[in-house]
Amino acid sequence: MRVVFCGSGTFATPSLRAIIASGHEVVGVVTQPPRRAGRGGRLRATEVAALADGLGLGVLETPDINADHAAGVIAAARPDAICVAQFGQMVSARVRELAATDAFNLHGSLLPDLRGAAPVNWAIIRGLRRTGVTTFSLVDRMDAGDVYLRAATDIAPGERADHLLARLAHLGAESVCQTLDLLSGGQAERFPQDHDRATYAPRLTKADGIIRWGAEAQTLCNLIHGTWPWPGGRTVFARQGGRMLAVTIASACVVPGAAGRPAGEIDSDLTVATGEGRLRITEIKPAGKRLMSWQDFVNGYRAAEGDCFVDGDSVDNA
Repeated sequence: MRVVFCGSGTFATPSLRAIIASGHEVVGVVTQPPRRAGRGGRLRATEVAALADGLGLGVLETPDINADHAAGVIAAARPDAICVAQFGQMVSARVRELAATDAFNLHGSLLPDLRGAAPVNWAIIRGLRRTGVTTFSLVDRMDAGDVYLRAATDIAPGERADHLLARLAHLGAESVCQTLDLLSGGQAERFPQDHDRATYAPRLTKADGIIRWGAEAQTLCNLIHGTWPWPGGRTVFARQGGRMLAVTIASACVVPGAAGRPAGEIDSDLTVATGEGRLRITEIKPAGKRLMSWQDFVNGYRAAEGDCFVDGDSVDNA
């Protein structure tokens, strides 16, 4: 099939590679424009643009796929299918209809669960044990089109969002190629979603990562893993004597046994008390510093029994 691929982030790149390897013909790639990133504020192309350029594919970088120019480029490519993955733009009916068979999307959940921009993060934050990917026909309503394929996977205990996203990206690439094969052979079946069962996974904000130590230990562990690498589980380390330091906790695990101290306080075994239970931090990143092990942090910042982590929106300004 002749495929126009629309994508931007790392979740999309395995699908683009897989389509090319499968023998389907990529006749165009559409992605978001370059954006300023890093401390220097340099313009940086999307991951999909960089991959497509390296593969010698024509790339259209546009802020609006529905604009006349973009629609004209896609029409000239004469696609049989339009495949969308982590693109970041809504695709109008006008553009979808340029595909001879269908325009479909790859989503990082088992729809209708977790519709929205951050399904991988919220699957972990909400403590789900199983998730997956879905290919579905694009419609005007967000993530609400008829389903082609679903592929499920367990969420490993302690799995972080960055690791799960990478796994789902490769699982999704297989589903994308299977969907194209079915469309090509005229064997694709579509199944309506049960909209009454829909749940939502909105785009993360910095506030979503703030740790409230009065919560239960497993809830905090899920938050830490589900928000890494951005915005991250963010809190403030407070030493006895008053020194405070903004930190981001990258990974942790729940320790058996009740908390014997106030929430947020470090115990003699260097675990941290929560509203219910205890956490053992394994990786932490002080503001402006590298990611390090908890033991390296303890040694370098002389963390000790009686020191604590505190809540507070002041972490947003760190």
